Amino acid sequence: MNKDALPGNISDPFPDLFASPCGYFESRTSHYTVFRIPSPEDACDITSQEYNDTEIQPDDETCQQMVFDSLLAGGFRRADDFLYRADCPDCRKCVPIRISVPDFRPSKSQRRTLRQNADVSVHIVQTPSDFVTDEKIALYGAYDKRHNPQSKKSSDEYRAELMQMNGIRESASGIEQARASYSGTFNMEYRLTPADSRPGTLIGVGIVDAGTGALSSNYFYYDISEETMKRSIGTYSVLREIDLCRHLRFNWYYLGYWIADCNKMVYKSGFIPHQLLVNGRWQSAENQ
Repeated sequence: MNKDALPGNISDPFPDLFASPCGYFESRTSHYTVFRIPSPEDACDITSQEYNDTEIQPDDETCQQMVFDSLLAGGFRRADDFLYRADCPDCRKCVPIRISVPDFRPSKSQRRTLRQNADVSVHIVQTPSDFVTDEKIALYGAYDKRHNPQSKKSSDEYRAELMQMNGIRESASGIEQARASYSGTFNMEYRLTPADSRPGTLIGVGIVDAGTGALSSNYFYYDISEETMKRSIGTYSVLREIDLCRHLRFNWYYLGYWIADCNKMVYKSGFIPHQLLVNGRWQSAENQ
C-alpha cells in the first residue's frame, strides 16, 4: 500500500477536529482527526487501484486490513468503528510509537517478566460474540473501578463499554450473531495454567487490531489482585503481542501514544528499538 492510500483518499474526515477534555493533562483540550473505518467492501474499492488486470484482487477483509496498515503508519488508532489521531493545534505531546519487531530484543527485566509469568497461557479469540462474556465483564468492571473509584456503573454499562471497545454490534438475533466493524480485531486471553482440563482463571484480556503486516495494541484490562499486580502483567502482555508479531512475520507493533510527561506512558520507551512519529515522519528514538 503506498502513501496515496492514506486517509485523505479514503473519505473526508469529520468537518472539524473532534474536541474533548484531555485525559492526560488537566485544563487542556484534546483534538482529534477522526475517520469512520471503511467497510471491507469499500476498502476493496480503495485498494483496487493497487492492482492491474493481471493480478488477483485480495478478499474484502484483506483489503480492509491493508487500508488499516496505511492508517497505522499515518499515526491513527481504532476506537469503536472509528479511526482517530491526536492533532492538537497547541500541543504535540501525544507521539505515536511503534516497535521494529525483527530488531526487538527483550531487556533483562523484560526477560525476568517472561519467566515470572511462565504459568500463564495465552488464548487467541477471534469470534466477536466471545469478546464480551460475563467473565470479561466482571474482570473489566473490577479493573475500571480501581482506576475510577467514584464510578457507579452497572454490569450492563460495562458490557456496553466492552462492546464499544471491541467495535462490535449486536444483531437482532443476539450476541451470537455480533459482528466486528473491523475484521482484524481479536482478543488475547491471559489465563493461569490450570492443573486439570478446566479453563484457567482469567487474569487479563488484550484487545488487539491486526493489519496485514502489523499489530496495534488497542486496550488491555486485567485482574487487580495483589498477586497479579506483582506479575507486571501489562509488560507481559506487550511482550506476548510482540511475540505474536514474530509468529505472523509482521514487521511493526504499534503501541499507541508515548507521552514523555505522563508516568503511565513512559514504560513504552523501554521496548527497544522503537520509532516515534514526529512531524509526519517515523524516526528512530535515538535521533530524538
